[in-house]
Amino acid sequence: MKNMSFQSIDILREASAKWPDRVAIHHNDQKITFQTLLLEVNKLNSSLTNVAKEQGKVIGLLSGNNTHFITGLFAASAAGYVVMPIWKNLAPLEIEKVLEQSFTNILLIEKDASHLFTRQHERTKIDDYFDLITFTDIKCESINVKFPDAAFIRPSSGTTGNSKGVVISHQAVLERIIAANQGLELGPEDKVLWVLPMAFHFLVSICLYIYCGSSLIIIDDFFADSIIDESNKLDATLLYASPLHYRLLVASKGNNKFQTLKKAICTSAGIETEILKKFREKFDLNLSQAYGIIEIGLPLINLNNDPEKEGSIGKALEAYQVNIFDEDLNTVSTNSPGMFAIKGPGMFSGYLWPIQTKEDVLQNSWFLTGDVAQIDDDGYVSICGRMKSMINVSGNKVFPEEVESILRTHPEILDVRVYKGSHPLTGEIVEAEIVLPENSTLSASEINAFCRKHLAAIKIPQRISFVSEIQKTHTGKTIRT
Repeated sequence: MKNMSFQSIDILREASAKWPDRVAIHHNDQKITFQTLLLEVNKLNSSLTNVAKEQGKVIGLLSGNNTHFITGLFAASAAGYVVMPIWKNLAPLEIEKVLEQSFTNILLIEKDASHLFTRQHERTKIDDYFDLITFTDIKCESINVKFPDAAFIRPSSGTTGNSKGVVISHQAVLERIIAANQGLELGPEDKVLWVLPMAFHFLVSICLYIYCGSSLIIIDDFFADSIIDESNKLDATLLYASPLHYRLLVASKGNNKFQTLKKAICTSAGIETEILKKFREKFDLNLSQAYGIIEIGLPLINLNNDPEKEGSIGKALEAYQVNIFDEDLNTVSTNSPGMFAIKGPGMFSGYLWPIQTKEDVLQNSWFLTGDVAQIDDDGYVSICGRMKSMINVSGNKVFPEEVESILRTHPEILDVRVYKGSHPLTGEIVEAEIVLPENSTLSASEINAFCRKHLAAIKIPQRISFVSEIQKTHTGKTIRT
């Protein structure tokens, strides 16, 4: 699979050659073919090259969920930049910080963005949609010396600590989209509903869809009716979304069904088995969990329709290997929890914040994901929780994710965060923040009574506080302390 001459722009060039008149993107009643998309990319690439070509240097990309994000991504890459998509809802100071951390002072930004940056900068018009901002007091240098063949930088979620700038090479892009499609099996007849933030999902999603000739249907809101209506209107075949979207679909009051959808896949975080069951009952369609991780790609997808396996993230795809280790990196027995490790194609090149190469991070070629998991006799992996968030109650391990999944099944609980608290006798205890509907009278004692029916005593929250919302990362994951 090695193809060191491969560049990410080749994905779009080859798609345009194979399917020039096929619709690549549906958005707001507009249809853009692969050929037109490539023409737009070439024009922007020419403008970027004329203004400030910086081979091997990083460029930030700030755009919303639209066609322009995709043209900016491929055009900047084709111009020789290492592209770092930036979530458009970040505050100006956050954007300046991430640019400085990434050794770049260049930002390709949608012209209508009204960010008020504090650092000295110059703004130049590039085309009808993009401006280029250069921050004059931020040091800019190439990262290709440390990371040859670097193509993209993607911040990690940072759920229990600081975010990391994950560096992905052009070769890794090719390897991981080929490997992922062994499970997804997408082709030019497929149409994918898009509801996720593009700044965080573009490698084994947008790049993969273009590589396969699949159409992308961009939806601007999260409303269940909008997702179903657009799906039926445009004959969508795949919904690739987060737990939030599926919870909204399950909770919707309407009776509309997906008419053409063949697959529904949940990514970015674990989802409750109760939601999986309700989705299947409501839409007559199985909802599959997938395990996506920015350091590797999409190495596991649960495509088994057996209800007994629906809580699993599936088996490793053909190209990958998985293992469960103890703290001494010895393999643990089947059905026993331990540190979840993966190896295979498409591995990241390293981190920028702080700088670490892949070789600095891997353990005997294995990437330790930070998750605690177990593998059953059939090779299906189930995630127990995160190593960093585990709660030690008198020597007993409690995973917040398990407690949260039970609490979310209560009809009056809208959202929840479970975390560790301190205790003079047990060392740590289970605490919870809970979001209730506006007029709910549900009490902490009633919540604990509910928990006693489903959880062992050590897992029941000892302290409960009611809050208006739960803090999330930019990708929708719960922020843990």
